Amino acid sequence: MDSGARARTELSAEAFILHLKRYMSRVRRDRRLTGSNVHTRTVYSRQLCGSRLTLDAVVDAGRVRSLGYQVRACSLGQATTAIVYERALGMTAADIARVRVQLEQILNNQVPAQQDLIWPELLIFQHAASMPTRHDSALLPFRALQEILHKEESDTLS
Repeated sequence: MDSGARARTELSAEAFILHLKRYMSRVRRDRRLTGSNVHTRTVYSRQLCGSRLTLDAVVDAGRVRSLGYQVRACSLGQATTAIVYERALGMTAADIARVRVQLEQILNNQVPAQQDLIWPELLIFQHAASMPTRHDSALLPFRALQEILHKEESDTLS
């Protein structure tokens, strides 16, 4: 991506914080799912920040049908949890993997072209490229959901 295109997508620090706060406010209260068809996975940050996410999902025919959560994470983990909660319904493991790769690219300051972004709102995380100790927290909902989807897929094949 050329520097001119990148400059159009970068946020100021103030706008980044504002966007994070908006997403964080959406996951302040736990929204857990119950039932015999609910799959649950708890994941922890591999870094020392102490972030933790418990994700509940109902999966049918390899697609996410419903999500719930309990998030105890930094602002990045809370914001990505809110985005995943809002956007992942109907998606497959492969779909989630593609979005996760794009988030990893953004966090590593390798921003995909805007027209290629699956979830354009992930661009807010450009500002987090300088926070590598928080990247794993941002990836928690993707890890949890991928683990649930892969487990469901392997259970279906068994």
